[in-house]
Amino acid sequence: MDEETRLRVYKDWAERFDCDISSMTIPNVILREHSKTLKGYNGIYCFFNGTASIISSPTKYISFIKRSISGRHPAETFDANFLIKSIDISKYKVIGPAFQGYVDRASFLEASSLEVVELVTSNQLFLLNDLRKSCSETEWEHSSIEINRQPILAKMSEEKIVAAGSWREEQSGFLSVGILSHPDYRSKGHAKAVVSALTRKGLEDGYTMHYQTLMSNSSSVAVAKSLGFEKLACTLAIRILE
Repeated sequence: MDEETRLRVYKDWAERFDCDISSMTIPNVILREHSKTLKGYNGIYCFFNGTASIISSPTKYISFIKRSISGRHPAETFDANFLIKSIDISKYKVIGPAFQGYVDRASFLEASSLEVVELVTSNQLFLLNDLRKSCSETEWEHSSIEINRQPILAKMSEEKIVAAGSWREEQSGFLSVGILSHPDYRSKGHAKAVVSALTRKGLEDGYTMHYQTLMSNSSSVAVAKSLGFEKLACTLAIRILE
């Protein structure tokens, strides 16, 4: 990945947290009140790029977190249990850590995707509903697929869609790839083929591509890395339920 792409990625994250990009290049713990990007989110959102940790919080928790992070190494503060203890809450939902990967044309490692098709006919979209029913609603949401929005690319097997994906355009202008695989056809390279085809299509149109998945989903992380997506950060969200 070239340095210009890397700079654009970190500039986007700095703008999300309303902080200076230079503070993300040195060992640092940055505590911010929610910016307009996160306004209204009742929870803690964290970012760690291996060097700096950024913690975004509602105003009422800032003083508690500030005391807890004093003198701590950035890696220590990117920890759900540590942050939950610092604000003393009992009802919450943790999402992450999540892999934040990016790829540009210079670093893309294309996989074979000759059998990937774009879904455009009503019959193809009807088959897509069968794939949706085979997976959880959360998996569907993470796929970035919207029936009335193109492109939707898919891998077919015996008149069945075994993997499909799409993308959504972020405020940064990056395209974030989503993928959905049929539970009975996983670990066979279908998802990789679809992600590769989506990535190639986006790069050809001049975009930088983004891939987000839970770090605990090792197979999904492996797909991203095999195609050249570089982990530029991890994120962690703690949604407060009380």
